[in-house]
Amino acid sequence: MSTKLQNTLNQLKVLLLCGLVVLITQAVNLKGQMDIGRNVPGMAILVAISLVSLKVKEALPLQIPAFAWASLISLLLTTPWSPVQQLVLDMTAQISQTGTVILAIAGVSIGCKLGDIKKLSWKIVLIAFIVFIGTFFGSALVAQAILKAQGII
Repeated sequence: MSTKLQNTLNQLKVLLLCGLVVLITQAVNLKGQMDIGRNVPGMAILVAISLVSLKVKEALPLQIPAFAWASLISLLLTTPWSPVQQLVLDMTAQISQTGTVILAIAGVSIGCKLGDIKKLSWKIVLIAFIVFIGTFFGSALVAQAILKAQGII
């Protein structure tokens, strides 16, 4: 088996495992009221988009992360002029627990690189504070502008 095919199979296995965890989390969150007939095909669509985005990232020489390709592909599939828009939106509408799995994977990924993080020492704390403060004030400014434009404040 070629290395590329083996790599693709490994990526698919990880994506399927993540999809399964999302579906289990969704079922627990909904206390057994989950519509499996809609959620499993919806998760298959999300897994396919993720796999395609990983392959696009590998195929193109651009330094664009796979999540950006996944966002672009998802955007194109769900725009009003897409012939599959309603199908994709209907199938994926009930899936809402993806953030939990993404954060868990990000945590494990960071945990595997603790040595690199230790090398950054105090600089990472400073950058984190700057990012948190910037995000907070940026969000407050956007909220202020929107609430003022709507006449709420």
